Amino acid sequence: MHPIDRAGAFMIKRGPRRLRIFPGGWGEQRYVALLRDIGVFDEPPPPLTISWGPTKHLADRTCADGHFAAFSDLPPEAATAAIRLIEPVGGSERLCLLMAAWNDHGYDTRQHLADELLQRGIASLILEIPYYGHRRTVGHDDQPIQTVADFARMGVGAVSEGRALLNHFRPRYRMGVSGYSMGGNIGALVGATAGFPVAMAPLAASHSPGPVFLDGVISYGIQWEPLGGTDQADDLRAALTSASVLRLPAPDWAPAAVMVAARHDGFIPIDAVEALHDHWPGSELRWRRGGHATLLWKQRAALADAILASFDRLPASQVA
Repeated sequence: MHPIDRAGAFMIKRGPRRLRIFPGGWGEQRYVALLRDIGVFDEPPPPLTISWGPTKHLADRTCADGHFAAFSDLPPEAATAAIRLIEPVGGSERLCLLMAAWNDHGYDTRQHLADELLQRGIASLILEIPYYGHRRTVGHDDQPIQTVADFARMGVGAVSEGRALLNHFRPRYRMGVSGYSMGGNIGALVGATAGFPVAMAPLAASHSPGPVFLDGVISYGIQWEPLGGTDQADDLRAALTSASVLRLPAPDWAPAAVMVAARHDGFIPIDAVEALHDHWPGSELRWRRGGHATLLWKQRAALADAILASFDRLPASQVA
């Protein structure tokens, strides 16, 4: 494990309450059950009506913020989705949807990756997912995902909205999807269920949340008492692992996928990354030195290169 990831483990274990995992326990079982219902993404997403704010024109880009009504079963505070569209001056034929990592509120973290993509001629679309940023249901000092049920509703909402956004922008762009850590896992689910060929670049991503929460650094933050004690560990693993890309057939465009992972990642188990790579025959897995934090902070160019490569690997004949 990289030393910075080890320090992250200490922070998660001893740090502020916003880093605690599932402090409210399981929550409503009808929502927990959503984790096992992978068939919820079988149907095409509904059409979106996006309301846009004014477009900002900068030296190297245009930027516009928009919002639309969420269509998943979400709390009222999370019922309006927010997006930011960033394009190079003169536009682009390629647009990558960037999904949020755990505790990734607002646009700032993904904005840095969008800056790298801009230099490669790729536009970015950043979605503020349910329970995060302006869609919080609790105070800013609290963990937004209080229960396993919250996690399930967030995940289903994020994947559903991601699929709808790919479909909405499809007539104007060649579409791609990416994300870091949890965002990479969500992005893989979005891409695998898109229904049409898209570039896919899961970055430091597991095939499911199960190995990440139970075997990685994040496990130090799990609040076992509200969940019924450590005797419930197998139940929690089963619930979280059931939300897995491995339960979906590999899409025809899987060979275009390019993944990036860190060799000393304390958050994402290596075998969880390799399982996703193996499940998508023909995909590429690029290993980098460092840990979970340093891969994101210091190697953004390599992450952007993987997204670019996935677009390049997607045959034009597959793009409808």
